[in-house]
Amino acid sequence: MKSTRSKSKNTNEITIPLGKLVPSASNVRRVNAVAGRAALAASIEAHGLIHNLVTRKAPKGAKFEVVAGGRRLGALRLLLEEGRTVQGVAVTKDYPVRAILSEDGSGTEISLAENDQREPMHPVDEVIAYRDLVEQGMAAEDIAARFGKSVVTVRQRLKLATLSPRILDAMRADELTLEQAKALALSEDHAVQEAAWFEQDGWSRNPGSIRSFLTSAHVRGNDRLARFVGVEAYEAAGGGVLRDLFADDDLTFLTDRPLLVKLVSDRLEAVADELRPLGWKWVEISLDSTFIHSGGFGRIHAVRRDPTEAEQAELSALGAQYDELAEAIDAYPEGDPQIEADEVKLRALESRMETIQNAAQVFDPQEMALAGCIVSIAHGGTLQVTPGLVKAEDRKALDASQHGHEGNDQDEADQAGQVEAPEAEATGMSAALTEELTAIRTAALRVELSNHPDVALVAILHALVSRVFYDYHHGRIEPVVEITGQRRNLVPSIKEPDACRALSGWNEVTEGWGHRLPGDPADLWPWLVAQPQDVQLDLLAAVTAANVNAVVARHEPGKQRIAHADRMAVAVGLDMGLWWMAEAAFLARLSKADIAGVMREAGCAEDAAKAVERAPKAEGVLQAEKELDGKGWLPAALRAPLVESESVAIAAE
Repeated sequence: MKSTRSKSKNTNEITIPLGKLVPSASNVRRVNAVAGRAALAASIEAHGLIHNLVTRKAPKGAKFEVVAGGRRLGALRLLLEEGRTVQGVAVTKDYPVRAILSEDGSGTEISLAENDQREPMHPVDEVIAYRDLVEQGMAAEDIAARFGKSVVTVRQRLKLATLSPRILDAMRADELTLEQAKALALSEDHAVQEAAWFEQDGWSRNPGSIRSFLTSAHVRGNDRLARFVGVEAYEAAGGGVLRDLFADDDLTFLTDRPLLVKLVSDRLEAVADELRPLGWKWVEISLDSTFIHSGGFGRIHAVRRDPTEAEQAELSALGAQYDELAEAIDAYPEGDPQIEADEVKLRALESRMETIQNAAQVFDPQEMALAGCIVSIAHGGTLQVTPGLVKAEDRKALDASQHGHEGNDQDEADQAGQVEAPEAEATGMSAALTEELTAIRTAALRVELSNHPDVALVAILHALVSRVFYDYHHGRIEPVVEITGQRRNLVPSIKEPDACRALSGWNEVTEGWGHRLPGDPADLWPWLVAQPQDVQLDLLAAVTAANVNAVVARHEPGKQRIAHADRMAVAVGLDMGLWWMAEAAFLARLSKADIAGVMREAGCAEDAAKAVERAPKAEGVLQAEKELDGKGWLPAALRAPLVESESVAIAAE
């Protein structure tokens, strides 16, 4: 196919077969020369070639050099390679491409003139154009396909189009950045958007502060209450949701906190209603997951009854099936796919046997009449039912019921194991930040130690041997494990225990064992003897961890004890970065100068640190929290201790 001149008045406008077009070495565009080629190809496929190429005859042969429009040529070649069309016409080597044949000026001059005079579309004009297309009936998916954009990109552009006209005018006048506009688009309420921008001072207009302003009264979608109800159920009940389309983790905020609380309460009450006819004195719901541990409750325990004939028969049959299946698995050749299938059956048998055994754990009806249950939500957003709690006013009556007379000494009740006395709250407990941080570290250390029976064995031996073999003449050792059989209550040392991941993790450990141990202390010894050694070691680790005290209190610094805690932390590989981060609640307790010092120590920009020093305290705290996010900064009390490896050697083989 030959090149042809147009009959238009512009005699330089011609069509040239695609196969005769080659890139010119004179094209001045070097950076981003091929950027967005796929998107441009999609646009040409849908809308045709809107702008002509600028060409000149090649020095040799019958080719034409493209001196302006190299990206358009690349997009056309991509359509050719992929066998696609332009507005329904197949793209072949003979496809006629509209071009302007230039005979004056050098190729470099022509290329520079076109690129130098090009003005990119303003972001506001772009988002308004996307909005107009939607209003004309085009779906976001169709826009994405026709312009070579991702659907996510199109939806983000459309989200920006929901900004108020005043905000868009300010953006068009370059009074706010694209990132600030993205933050404002979190809300679709024009009045709220305008308040977050026009009614705030300059420092509060950074994207992080804008998002904090817009979501301060909302509940994050990953909050335990939101996870318990479920965002879909909350929306179905009429609750509003904000979704940050520009966040990497697709942040969701629930805007109707009262509705969420009502939905949570209704669900908890439904569970409580099922428990109330079972004989408990009281059944209550609580949205505070720490109430169980800080409410001063005693405890009654379930006792094991003999299984019924039907239960025993089923257990025997299940046990026989289990043994038969286990023997069959042992006989399979290695790698046999049947092994995995039969192991699934084994786990199902184990689960059923455990269910029957748990059903044999029952509470004494007389004790139940003086005790109750709390229905709450665990830290992970799951339902949590805690039975057998005894309020302070009922403990004397329960004591009389158990021992046959009023006023029994509390130690006697404790020895009987029927009621656990609430942990005595230490007097003179300091609220200093150091004590809180070390209490959080102690909770995390307890969790880690409970997972390391080998280290727990060393720790318990260290404590016992120091008491037996080292007298005051040798210099009494102060170990980290306090062999008293009583664990220190960490809750009073922590200002917001419900939000403390480490404390929640430790509570899960203790509650897990509380449900496994026999309720009657008389059964404890035979129960322990009957357990396999791995269970004994796991329990040893848990009770050893329960006695760990690495809290630095003002009235009991315990330098030697803390030094042993540091060695233990090294031995179990404690990483406090997994348990704590510098959030607003912590930063608010520091002075602005100290907050800025933290930021500098964490490697934040000096300008950011100075901005926090100049800003009002509340705003500075929020900004510092954003700046410190992901930095991994820890206060000195939580940092990994500098302990020589020789002094903490543990047989890890």
